[in-house]
Amino acid sequence: MYGWRGRIGLLVPAANTVVEPECGAMAPAGVTIYASRMLNLRADVADNQAMLAHAERAATELARLKPDVVAFACTSGSFVEGVAGEEDLRHKLERVAGCPAVTTAGAVAAALRNVAASRISMVTPYLDEVNEREVAFLQSQGFEVLRFKGMQIEDAFSIGKVGPGDVYRLARDTVAPGSDAIFISCTNLRTIEIIDALERDTGLPVVTSNQATFWASLEAMNCQEPIVGYGRLLELGD
Repeated sequence: MYGWRGRIGLLVPAANTVVEPECGAMAPAGVTIYASRMLNLRADVADNQAMLAHAERAATELARLKPDVVAFACTSGSFVEGVAGEEDLRHKLERVAGCPAVTTAGAVAAALRNVAASRISMVTPYLDEVNEREVAFLQSQGFEVLRFKGMQIEDAFSIGKVGPGDVYRLARDTVAPGSDAIFISCTNLRTIEIIDALERDTGLPVVTSNQATFWASLEAMNCQEPIVGYGRLLELGD
């Protein structure tokens, strides 16, 4: 049976074209990934809130394949209602799916702590109304966002069209003095191709939404194999 080491169920925004191929590229032998989609169209606050209504149905579908963990694979959708909203979402998914659950926002916070970061520079594709909620979420988790830049993309599908070179340059140019890490937000933004280069060129650990979500999913399955090529977080293996 596929997934002899572990099965990950992803709850994916309908317009997202990036998270499944990126998680598939990072997956070690024996780990398989399955997805259910949640209706979305825009990358604004209202659409993220509306998408949450589809999470329980998506988790119910994933439960049929008996996953070892389910992951709500949307950064903004998991922080849009704040810390209490993220916690409530995670607990709801666990009840419905019958297994541990992670969210991208929660995974990012855990990943930043894992690389010993407290002061970060952040890049997103989001509108400022979404960026403001993300900064507030990170601050409530004990992080200081020294500098951030958003690409102001409203159409959710269009985020996936941004090239990794553009993400690399924006992230490199956004780094503020005193930063402990770089955080690149959004599961629909291509990042895994640039993590290693960005870490080498800046000397800082890089956390991205898909990398952190996948890392947290492996942690939940107690799969602690170091994975090379996608940044220090996955290379740590614990």
